[in-house]
Amino acid sequence: MLRRSFAAGLSLFAAFPLSVFAQSDAEKKFDLIIIGIGVAGLSTAVSAAQSGVKNTLLIDKAAFVGGHSALSGGSVNAVDPEVQMKQGIKDSPELWFRQIMEAGEFQSDPILVNTLVNNAHSTLHWLREIGIPFDDQVFEAWGGKFQRAHSAGQKRNGMTYVRIMNQKARSLGVKVRLRTEAVSLLENNGQVIGVRVKTREGKLEDLQAKDIVIATGGFTANVPMRLKYDERLDASLFTTANPTGRGFDGSTGDGILLAEKTGAQTVDMEAIQLIPLRGGRLLNYVGGDIFVDSSGKRFVDESKGVKAIGEAYLNLPDRVFWVITDSQSQKSLDLDAKLLSGTVRMADSVAEMAKKMHVSPKVLQETLDRYNKFAELGEDKDFGKKIFTQKIDKPPFYFGREQFDIHYSCGGLKINEKCQVIGKESKPIPNLYAVGEVTGGIHGRDRLGGDSLISCFVFGKIAGEEIAKKQKDLK
Repeated sequence: MLRRSFAAGLSLFAAFPLSVFAQSDAEKKFDLIIIGIGVAGLSTAVSAAQSGVKNTLLIDKAAFVGGHSALSGGSVNAVDPEVQMKQGIKDSPELWFRQIMEAGEFQSDPILVNTLVNNAHSTLHWLREIGIPFDDQVFEAWGGKFQRAHSAGQKRNGMTYVRIMNQKARSLGVKVRLRTEAVSLLENNGQVIGVRVKTREGKLEDLQAKDIVIATGGFTANVPMRLKYDERLDASLFTTANPTGRGFDGSTGDGILLAEKTGAQTVDMEAIQLIPLRGGRLLNYVGGDIFVDSSGKRFVDESKGVKAIGEAYLNLPDRVFWVITDSQSQKSLDLDAKLLSGTVRMADSVAEMAKKMHVSPKVLQETLDRYNKFAELGEDKDFGKKIFTQKIDKPPFYFGREQFDIHYSCGGLKINEKCQVIGKESKPIPNLYAVGEVTGGIHGRDRLGGDSLISCFVFGKIAGEEIAKKQKDLK
């Protein structure tokens, strides 16, 4: 899931119908309150309403719906035999399960992973019935490991999902309050019975509900919270939702902090994902570029996964690295835009490139010469790289400084397969649920590309159904 600049995305909310922003402030008692209005919260609301929950309220501290979901590129993984077989792709939930466990370094909760992979197909059909126009072909999401990603074939798929899910929720009678911040959870005899909110007028108000769902997203924008789990993730790093640091990013860990006060457990909190997205990288394949540090020397096997390269980047003293390729490589479609903005530059010689990079021409030439010998041999004696598509020796050279932004928190509240939040003595906290990026346990140490949104959809649907069943049984 690749997020765009929040400032750029914000202007898109003008295209939403007025009903998206409608408020409902009179009531104080509800069957269900959902905190957070991204696709996880919206999926829960729609599922609950379809399953019989009559009085649901969605709240969000922002002035608009969508959260990070609206800024997403929109890749949605699911094993989909009807579509995949037409493309000659053989897939299975078992294969996907293994890939998730491997990507997460076998730290994922196998019960949650099993729940995800075995419910994704039916959830995909559910989303199509709601009105999301998924294409009739699949692709491999960036970092996704396999061709099982779906999208609506549009530039702003995340916005499309939010708009359609929101319209469906509203048509089912779900109520919405924006600029309404959850301050604390209300408890009585060990049970969650509601939420205290700060209204858009700045007043504190207690709202009661039979059940509460936390769907507030991760904590990537909370610098002190990041530093608690990884001292390298300081304020010099921005997020993919707010890459300039001047915009708004609501992923500040609010839901995690609220639940922890009730005794909720967390899991995998140190697993925070970074990605290189908006710098000098021009290739969508491995073997045609090299990464060098501020001295002009290589520092990593460029064919490693994003997590490994991110770790190497964080360990650079000045966190400066350059990506270099030449005229032989197949550049991505954003080449012209990056050249125009100056993100990527060109040079007719190594000396010219070194001068523009402010590195020693001698060192840079030695680095390239050594790399090119490895490319001829097919063996990297420095870092173990085994995939080479070319030498890098044909001017003009293309180069640009790359950087990592913080993208996703894989860890969060511990839940079970019913989306119940787990508290003290590893027992569910009564009436408290969580879905989406606020939860942990699904992805382990790292997340496959395309697995975020489907996790929101699958577990949101499950939460809605479980809450409806529970409330019906209590009547």
